[in-house]
Amino acid sequence: MHAHSIAGFLSAWVVAYVAIAAFCMTSRRQRKRDTEFFVFGIFCAALTVHTGGAVALRISHGTNFVTTALAISEFGRAMASACLVHVVAQLALVPLHKRRLIGAYIVAGLLGAASAVDALLHKQTEVVTPVDVLGMRISEVAIRGRVIDTVLSMFVLVAASFAITVLIRSVLRRRRDLLPTMWGATPLFFSALYDASRGFTGQDKPLTIPYGYAAFVMGVVMSLLTRYSALRWTLEHRASALKERSAELARSYEELRAAQQDIVRKEQLAAVGELSAVIAHEVRNPIAIMSNAIATLRRNGLGEEDRQTLLGILEEEAHRLNRLVGDLLVYTRPVRCDRQSVSVREIVDRALVLTQGKTDLKVTLVEPSPADRIQADPMLIRQVFENIVNNAMQAMPNGGSLTVSLKSHVENDVPGVEVSFLDTGEGMDTGVRDRAFDAFFTTRATGTGLGLAIVARIVNAHGGRLQITSDEGAGTDVRVFLPHHGEAMTSRRSIPPDSLRTSSLPPMPAELRRALTPKKN
Repeated sequence: MHAHSIAGFLSAWVVAYVAIAAFCMTSRRQRKRDTEFFVFGIFCAALTVHTGGAVALRISHGTNFVTTALAISEFGRAMASACLVHVVAQLALVPLHKRRLIGAYIVAGLLGAASAVDALLHKQTEVVTPVDVLGMRISEVAIRGRVIDTVLSMFVLVAASFAITVLIRSVLRRRRDLLPTMWGATPLFFSALYDASRGFTGQDKPLTIPYGYAAFVMGVVMSLLTRYSALRWTLEHRASALKERSAELARSYEELRAAQQDIVRKEQLAAVGELSAVIAHEVRNPIAIMSNAIATLRRNGLGEEDRQTLLGILEEEAHRLNRLVGDLLVYTRPVRCDRQSVSVREIVDRALVLTQGKTDLKVTLVEPSPADRIQADPMLIRQVFENIVNNAMQAMPNGGSLTVSLKSHVENDVPGVEVSFLDTGEGMDTGVRDRAFDAFFTTRATGTGLGLAIVARIVNAHGGRLQITSDEGAGTDVRVFLPHHGEAMTSRRSIPPDSLRTSSLPPMPAELRRALTPKKN
């Protein structure tokens, strides 16, 4: 086999090295795993220089061409040996100190440069020698032994010894993916050993390290393919498991949704039942009183004064039923806000008209600076303020003071106006305060218990906040925050949940709410 045939074989490897180096170095990302590919790309780039020089050495004619090709090949051989250590350390996950790694590259660069300069200074001609390989006689290019060449060959042997040792230890530690790389490093080690022995014999022998590097690169590629196959199998297995889990989650979700719908239906039925019971209780009392009054009116000999008294009772109870039905309709009807630009101060002034004629009630209006106008429904907001003022007066049957404060306020990055109604009445204990917004809950004999529930719905429909602070015997402070443009509140963490409505829908009955509230351990 002629030397040109060997050159053709090595040329094919040069093309392969260039392709691998281009792929590994251009597709690098900022991830630890991709560092292996980048270092392997540098290694293949060095092998391109070394093997390319070896190809040129086999097809060159004349002293100058042979010398230049040898110098290029020697420099590439030196740099490839340092890259070999780096590649094996990366593949086997062997930690190498940064200084040692940099030192290896520096020594390789110095040896490569010295060997290249020595080749240029001691020019030599092409020497073709026959070599027997597996019964075939191959014509190869022999390299004359030099001192620097021997030192470089020993450096390559050390790098190859490191590679084969580390790879054998890794395979013994169950790194099966590195088994092809270990088999590829074996001919690399023996070729490096052969080249190192050539310098001590003093004979002109060909360099075999290009073939060892080719076997090693093939082993690395096979290891990467093995790793890729194992990773692909793992991903397919996990994808299949995730698909099964997704199907299970989908079934669980459907079951959960069905259970949730069942719970909602039961909650609705329970709420309707409780609301019906409360309404029946509220209606039954006036009807019983009216029935008794009617039965009494049917008696003979009833005096005019008694008849007028009974008719007054009938009128009062009929008015009570009418008010109950009216409040119930308002409570259940969706709140529709006809927003206009209104002055909160004007609405407060109109609500405070209810206090006129109360000589035992002192009313104070505090407004440090004129509050901004807001976008709101004036009739609904007036209903809110009148209800709060009316409750305050009823809480002070023997007189007292009512302080109304207006100020611009920003809550959760939402600008608006806050109105505070502070009375000196009897106040509320914790139980009453917690149920203040519940429908049909009242402490007055003539009340329907829907006033504050309606107020809370109106305030929340405007995107505001209603808060009650009260202690028994210490008065009550009711604060209403209304945003400028009716924005929904983004967060209410700073407001006690028991004293705040967060929905414009009718509130859940107290018994049902307590039953659904998780108990604290």
